[in-house]
Amino acid sequence: MFGPSASQGYDRSTVMYSPDGRIIQTEYAREAMRRGSIAIGLRSEFGVVLAGRLTPMDLDFPNRKISKINDRVSSIFSGYAADGRVLINRARVESVVHDLTYEEPIDIQSLVTKLADYTHMYTQQAGLRPLGIGLLVAGIDEHDNIPHLFFILPGGALIESRAKAIGDGEPKAMKFLKDKHKEQSIDTLKIPELEKLAMETLNFVSDGELPDDEIEIWSMGI
Repeated sequence: MFGPSASQGYDRSTVMYSPDGRIIQTEYAREAMRRGSIAIGLRSEFGVVLAGRLTPMDLDFPNRKISKINDRVSSIFSGYAADGRVLINRARVESVVHDLTYEEPIDIQSLVTKLADYTHMYTQQAGLRPLGIGLLVAGIDEHDNIPHLFFILPGGALIESRAKAIGDGEPKAMKFLKDKHKEQSIDTLKIPELEKLAMETLNFVSDGELPDDEIEIWSMGI
């Protein structure tokens, strides 16, 4: 699955590079992210939308996918739920600490940079494993009133995007979003249109219309 180098012991530590320059434990974490239920983030000039598919759990209620970080920022993840809970709690702590220290809300760029640094730390110390999640963070920055959507990878890389899908069905969802963006730029879509596109993407990946109790969606407009 990951080539012959993995079988030679280079996947036993997060601080060991394989001869071809890979950190294989981080690649395993990315695979855990890809196996999670799908999560979608969309951003335009008018706002942001997060949407995800909830996984039915027989008699148990499904884990929520979208979590509020502060009044203007929310997040959604794909991967191990426990790892997602830890990183989201970290985001809430960073937000509150900044608020108490500087008496103003943290800007989104600073928040996601701190989270990416925290995630990267798990790839630098022996005895730790990378967090097995990808995290989408979206909101409208109070400082400039501009919508933002960021993607944090298990290795700590940080990407700003206008549309991102992670989890099971990611390639299919991203192709669908790219085709839609060619038809009409996602940057120009208003909140109802972004929500509609998010729902269409979830249904497209699922090969049919999903019931309401399997969908979670959040949006914020300017």
